[in-house]
Amino acid sequence: MYDPIEFPEETRDIRDLTTKICEKYQMPLEERILAGEKLTHTDFEPGIRAAREAGLWGLSLPEELGGANLSCYNLVAVQEAASKPLAPLRFWGELPPFLWNASGKQKELYADPVLSGEKAFCFAQTEPSGGSDPAGSIRTRAVRDGAEWVITGNKVFITAVDFADFVFVVAVTGTDQRQQGGISMFVVDIDNPGLKITREIDVLGGTRVHELFFDNCRVPAHALLGAEGGGFGQAQQMLSAARMTVGAAALGIAWRALEMMTGYAKQREAFGSRLADKQAVQGFIVDSWIEIHQARLAMYHAAQRTDEGHDTRVEAGMVKVLGTETAGRVLDRAIQVYGGAGVSFDNPLAHWYGLQRLARIYEGPTEVHKYQVIARKLLNS
Repeated sequence: MYDPIEFPEETRDIRDLTTKICEKYQMPLEERILAGEKLTHTDFEPGIRAAREAGLWGLSLPEELGGANLSCYNLVAVQEAASKPLAPLRFWGELPPFLWNASGKQKELYADPVLSGEKAFCFAQTEPSGGSDPAGSIRTRAVRDGAEWVITGNKVFITAVDFADFVFVVAVTGTDQRQQGGISMFVVDIDNPGLKITREIDVLGGTRVHELFFDNCRVPAHALLGAEGGGFGQAQQMLSAARMTVGAAALGIAWRALEMMTGYAKQREAFGSRLADKQAVQGFIVDSWIEIHQARLAMYHAAQRTDEGHDTRVEAGMVKVLGTETAGRVLDRAIQVYGGAGVSFDNPLAHWYGLQRLARIYEGPTEVHKYQVIARKLLNS
């Protein structure tokens, strides 16, 4: 498929490396998914090991912490390539920036095991009361009790719980201040007796998420991450980076769907001619290519600005919106071209369709980014 973006040599090399690992380890997993298998974390481990051996470990971490120290530009390029298989390539060794300089117990129990790949974490912010307005909707509370903190509350739609060893939890510690110093971040071991994993929830795209209850969950003083009241900024820091990579992953899927749609249209005949010769199908393909190209240009421009040191929180939201919305439209067109074959779960398109519908909600719904983040920035500038 024609790609007009001219990448620097370094970016081309790392994209090619990612693609080769995907072809060897992830595409066979895609075939197993299409055959009806449910994969476990163990199935992804060969690809994770291969990525680590290739230097793709802790993608955004500084080299002194053992990471790949990728620029944001190269990071989104890698994520785009890694997401083209139905079983995307996973990268471990990532550590939130607020733990980069961890010391003492936090370094020993949490930072070092993540850096080495021995342990993994999940992030719990969303609650039944809402997720798009974390500052206003969070009801989970943490109260100091001597040398301990006691956490009480409920989190829902939490991803990666099934292979996490501990969870980063956002909780209210100062009701009056909220985002102005009233929200803190804690780390809780997954086997803490006060933490109950009460429900596994199947959602669109074959994804499994969980509900967590913190029932007078006691954690030591070192479970507070950073300063008390600094949790809102820490959470936003994690989410901003995630939004850029979610957009990149969506565009990787959109590009693969475009390749599939184009290939199918060339070889499928209907009413005496190829689908590729039908004006409607040509329109689907051209419109999809234009949308993907525009979204990718915006994404790589935003990534470059990030590397230059600009505050790109608004652009990260834009990338997330463009990527996920574009992928949804491209997948819809691709399924229309495939017809009945497109809605079968022995076709990746059907799996991605549900997954990308979900992607328009998590890490901030499209409407929140458009009207609460981007519009506010434009109207107040």
